[in-house]
Amino acid sequence: MSPILETTLTLQQQAALDAHDRSVSLAAGAGCGKTFVLTERFLSYVDPRVPEPAAELGQLVAITFTDAAAREMRKRIRERCWSRLRSAHQAQGPAAEEAAVWQKLLRALDSSRISTIHSFCGTLLRNHAVEAGLDPHFEQLEPAAADLLRIETIDDALRTLLIDRNETALDLAVSFGLAPLRGHLMKLIRDTPAAVFEKWRGVSADQLIETWQAAYSLQLAPLLIADLLTLPELEQLETLCTTISAETDDLRERLADIHATIHSIKESAPTEAPLEELSNLAQARPVMAKRHWAAPQEYEQYKAACSKVRDAIKKSLLGTFTVNEHTEAAAQRGLDLFALADSISQTFTDIKREQSKLEFDDLLELAHRLLTDPQHSAIRQRLAQDTRLLMVDEFQDTDPLQVAIVQAFCGDAWREEKLFVVGDFKQSIYGFRGAEPEVSNQLRKDLAPEGRLSLTTNFRSQPAVLDFVNALFVDAFGEEYEPLIANRPQVTPEPAIEFLWSPVEDNAAGKPEAKEVSRQREAHWIARRLVQLLESGESLVGCKDDPEAARPLELGDIAVLLRSLSDVAVYEEAFRQHGLDYYLAGGHAYYAQQEIYDVLNLLKAVDSVADEIALAGALRSPFFALQDETLFWLVEKHGSLNEGLYAERLTPEISPAEQAKLRRVGQTLRQLRAQKNETLVAELLLEAIEITGFDASLLSEFLGHRKTANVQKLVEQARTHDRTSPGDLAGFITQLGEFVVRAPKEPLAATQAEGNVIRIMTIHNAKGLEFPLVVVPDLERKVPNVSRDPVFDRQLGPLVKNLDEDGDKFPVGLDLYRYHLKRQEQQERDRVFYVACTRAADFLILSSSVRNLEKPEQDPLKLLSTRFDLETGETTNPLPEGYATPQIRVISEEPELGGKLIGRTHRADLTAVLSEARSKLENLQPIPTPATLSRSVVPASGPQRYSFSRLSGVFTPASSSGRRGKASSQSQADARALGTLIHGVLERLNFSTPESLTPESIASLCQFAAQLHAPRNATKHTAAAAEMVTHFVASPRGKELANAKVLQKEIEFLLPWPKPVGELEPTSEPTPRYFQGYLDCLYQDTQGRWKLLDYKSNRIDSADDRKQLVEHYAMQMYLYKQACESALNVSIEEATLCFLSNKSEHTYEFDQQSTGEIRDRIESTIAMLNDVTK
Repeated sequence: MSPILETTLTLQQQAALDAHDRSVSLAAGAGCGKTFVLTERFLSYVDPRVPEPAAELGQLVAITFTDAAAREMRKRIRERCWSRLRSAHQAQGPAAEEAAVWQKLLRALDSSRISTIHSFCGTLLRNHAVEAGLDPHFEQLEPAAADLLRIETIDDALRTLLIDRNETALDLAVSFGLAPLRGHLMKLIRDTPAAVFEKWRGVSADQLIETWQAAYSLQLAPLLIADLLTLPELEQLETLCTTISAETDDLRERLADIHATIHSIKESAPTEAPLEELSNLAQARPVMAKRHWAAPQEYEQYKAACSKVRDAIKKSLLGTFTVNEHTEAAAQRGLDLFALADSISQTFTDIKREQSKLEFDDLLELAHRLLTDPQHSAIRQRLAQDTRLLMVDEFQDTDPLQVAIVQAFCGDAWREEKLFVVGDFKQSIYGFRGAEPEVSNQLRKDLAPEGRLSLTTNFRSQPAVLDFVNALFVDAFGEEYEPLIANRPQVTPEPAIEFLWSPVEDNAAGKPEAKEVSRQREAHWIARRLVQLLESGESLVGCKDDPEAARPLELGDIAVLLRSLSDVAVYEEAFRQHGLDYYLAGGHAYYAQQEIYDVLNLLKAVDSVADEIALAGALRSPFFALQDETLFWLVEKHGSLNEGLYAERLTPEISPAEQAKLRRVGQTLRQLRAQKNETLVAELLLEAIEITGFDASLLSEFLGHRKTANVQKLVEQARTHDRTSPGDLAGFITQLGEFVVRAPKEPLAATQAEGNVIRIMTIHNAKGLEFPLVVVPDLERKVPNVSRDPVFDRQLGPLVKNLDEDGDKFPVGLDLYRYHLKRQEQQERDRVFYVACTRAADFLILSSSVRNLEKPEQDPLKLLSTRFDLETGETTNPLPEGYATPQIRVISEEPELGGKLIGRTHRADLTAVLSEARSKLENLQPIPTPATLSRSVVPASGPQRYSFSRLSGVFTPASSSGRRGKASSQSQADARALGTLIHGVLERLNFSTPESLTPESIASLCQFAAQLHAPRNATKHTAAAAEMVTHFVASPRGKELANAKVLQKEIEFLLPWPKPVGELEPTSEPTPRYFQGYLDCLYQDTQGRWKLLDYKSNRIDSADDRKQLVEHYAMQMYLYKQACESALNVSIEEATLCFLSNKSEHTYEFDQQSTGEIRDRIESTIAMLNDVTK
């Protein structure tokens, strides 16, 4: 996108930035600079040059759709602040004084309230945890972890109900099947908002059916009639009734009756339309005799139109939705399923509450409850008073609950002030996440007309692309469509739009070939066309730095946007065959990746010697890369893989190379199995990767960087598991195995596109992006049928399909829902197509394999055919006034090539890599090992930063007995581990609730923390730490911490340390020096005195030991005291060492003499460290 400068604001942008006196809904078209407007709107409230509006940074709230969007907005605001700060520094007079304001804003920007709505609600709940009835330290569950906990709850509930022979549960299990019932409950409990459970709880079957009848009469019937009246065959039949030259009175009478009936349908109430009468009249057989017709072709037209109309009436819900035993059975079965799901959902909520865990949807529901509960009206009023501006980006993708939160947060006057939402209904493509553009549109309508603004000037695309977009979508979106106006000139040749139609050929039986075959042909045509364009050297895309210039196409300019990645392999293969380098972005099949299977198999094999299937998978994987023949001979000769691995002699049928690998495999598995009960899961997995070189093997494969990133993501999941269940390998295997079986939607690990390559991604992933050339293929891709799975709908209640044998003949509530959902999905497909087309900046290729261009089957081609001739690209219907006619090139023959490959080979040449590595190793010269290790050199100039450990290391005291000087490295490591463990426990303790700090709870916390901080000798360390911490909590000091006004733990500090005045260089600036460290504990007691604590777990055997430690840590405590007083501008009354091992304390008194000695000691120590540079 071209940069937008302050001096080149469009009138629409200026209007959006000036509208501070009202709430605004800004309809921002694709590529129209909405992020720029959001950034400038945010800054206008803190700009010192603008007296009104004025606000503090904390009074501004910005909500984005994704974390990435939040980071992008914060980045843009920071860049604008830097720009204005530089301008202020260069200015003279009053303008120079603005620098301090921009500097302050930059420092505070990281704390600005810019986040996703889930993060926003999470912060709101933590700030008002007491009112919300929450633990302020609640854990936010990731979707995969929440699903695992949910399915465990469902399994426990079903098991109990079935064992107790609960009649309702048994009936549902018989009706649906036990496994499908489990799956239905999982989806229903996960996807149904709490408000829906509350609304339909206690409803009877009769009340539910009444709801369906009302929805049918008032909402669906008018839509059904409208669909029927727009049927092309009905319009054709109506026209034929007035144009056919009837030869007999019978035909004339029938045609007149049909025409009158169609007119009656148009005029009647939807539920009273004479559809059955029309179906009976629209018969060709009674008038099929030649004597009735003047022309045979008229009869054929009439016959075809009648057949289509009768079929449409037969399939329509009009007149077939009635109350009967099937309706009543479906209603009762739905309510039974609802009651079961509701009960399990409440149990699941209780479990989450007990564990202080919340899902993303919980954050929204609880935040909404907090903001709307009359008991907390004071909170809502205070939040509204403290907020000057609430901005919401991508508002078209919000759901009703999110809109309600926004309205409640702004207060009752949200229609008049504080609200600034930006969205575009044409780009609402997240219906599967609950987005309802009707809700955001309604909020726009609720605002005053002067608050409904638009952005239509497009900074992304050239006019040729926008002319096509406007012509195609103006009728699809109706009166609300606002045409996009190009800000860029047309600098590349036209046509810049191409239709690429590859044929669907018939097989030997005269039927259309398999879709897979035609899709492969289409992919190869796309690849060949891209090669043509790349080889042509023609200037097809605009220059990034010069909007008036064009340049040839490059690989990195191209993006292929798919509706689904399920067939992406077809395009990958075509691109590989034509030498086109590419990068596959996104995807949600993380748990279906082979590298995830490989890791799961390895962990299973390590955990159990009995799992031969998992062991076989691990042995064949890149972990060990054994040949299938080797596995065969191991089982054939030794009975099992495990027996074969550890056999004294291997069969000669296995090659020497494979035997060497087997010995290595046996050694590796023995090592991992020995460690599995003594180490964390993440550490075990990292050990396996390092020993086997698994990551290096993956890097040599196609998309190796993506595969290694996926494995690293799995390591992070293991670390998360270790935090709650340290070292629980079996639990992690169970969790991962469940994810692999159920395959929840989980994004692949994020990696960067590698250089100048084609991007392949879904249209949804491309939202918000732009590319010089865009290919949108597979336009005739068949749309999946709307699911018949049970659903709990907000409007229609619990819905299940008719399970009776002849149930399809009798529609129930679910059929009404499916019809409505089908219409919504069709509308969203138009919006998805719009998003795909508007990603193109310079060139757009629309492609599909097509059997008959005159009869397109799917929505995108149907939409194209309403405006363009698909065979010629010419416009078929007049465009509205002011719309330009686009130029389109149609390609319907296979593009020809000159045979040149564009890119490189994707796979690494392992032979060449190993050869190069071996050559380099042979030429390496050994580096002599130094006799002694010298201290790291400290730079003689530039900022100098010291930690206390670096200083105190020069003065490490020796024990009078000399015991410490002879301590083994192992005992020193154990002492450090114990100290780290105790500090970790004390940091986690909540001293404000002393009643919860029982010896048992402390011991449990020590046991948990030991797995993280002291996994070696964890049992021994747990006991020692528990004893020390328990005594400290019960001590007077612990009780004082429990009553403290302010309590801070593990505080990082940076203390400036100026040089003595006599050492300053008169002709140069002094070199900055700093001390860096961490404070264990700083608190303010009940009398307002500030006190500093440092915990020591050192073993103390004598008074001399204690004295030496007190002297040794005096310099440290002095620096800590200085850091606190400098940062807080308060006096520290006590600086105390807490010796936990012998349950004693020492409080330092720093008088003038001791202070001088310590400062001298610090300076001499620094000088000693810096001497190495001289």
